[in-house]
Amino acid sequence: MKKVFITGGLGFIGYHLTEFLLNEGIEVVAMDGKVDKRRIGEYEMKEMMLLRNANYKQINSRIEEASLAHLTRDCDTIFHLSTPKLLNDKRRGKMIEESLECTRKVMQAAGGKVLVYVSSTEVFGTRYGSITERTPHHPRSVGGKLNSAEERIASNRKDETVKILRLPLVYGPWQPSHYAFQYALLHHKLPQKYEEEGSNFHFDAVYVKDVCHAIYQAATRREHSETFNLTSGREGEWQRGVEWCIEESIDLQDEKNLRCGISSKQCASKLGFTNITSIEEGLHQQRLHTEKMMAIDPSIYLM
Repeated sequence: MKKVFITGGLGFIGYHLTEFLLNEGIEVVAMDGKVDKRRIGEYEMKEMMLLRNANYKQINSRIEEASLAHLTRDCDTIFHLSTPKLLNDKRRGKMIEESLECTRKVMQAAGGKVLVYVSSTEVFGTRYGSITERTPHHPRSVGGKLNSAEERIASNRKDETVKILRLPLVYGPWQPSHYAFQYALLHHKLPQKYEEEGSNFHFDAVYVKDVCHAIYQAATRREHSETFNLTSGREGEWQRGVEWCIEESIDLQDEKNLRCGISSKQCASKLGFTNITSIEEGLHQQRLHTEKMMAIDPSIYLM
């Protein structure tokens, strides 16, 4: 990899992936429409940190408004991380279709390049036993249904090199405020219906910098298309994270969900995804970052 293009470059994972790639000496063209007006302070802080690097170029545009063929012309890899806000129930169906159109546009621009699409383990829905890369999709959440549809679009590109990475809950510095970990760090309590988050992500969680390393490793495997389920490999990781944040035990109503495990064999053997950050150390870093950002500009987390 010499030069890459990232959609959602100022998002949670996108920002960390951009930092990771820049540290590897790779040129990065990052696009972000900055559509959430409540996150202006966050966008500005991230821009200030990234624009100091001469290998970084920022495109302030939404995918549907940009000429991707021109912007990606000299890039050898495209990382598609952009997602819609999916907050407006009245427009949810429309927003999903708009997101699918954006994904099709990104896929079209990826001809002759390696395309890395970041999906979610939400595509599996409620499962029991062991989940592998071959487990059929059965999404129940809106995010899972969107990811499943986008995976189908990506998988139909038979003559292209496509890497699909399904992520559990991702946490760490800059995690959005509505997730249980960050919400608890800010408000010293859990959000309502927090158990739905654990259920959707099969009670697993992985630190964002470990995720970025795995995404990078997948992109370097340029020979053929592959799909990976990323996992901590530790049962009940999400629950331990919640308990660490609130400093007390929780009793989950549907404990049967904990019997579901995601196989780590493929991501361990092919991506070297082992010895990842412990939930305690990762959340310690997230807490330190939150305290630092709150001291600089409290409006960053006023969402």
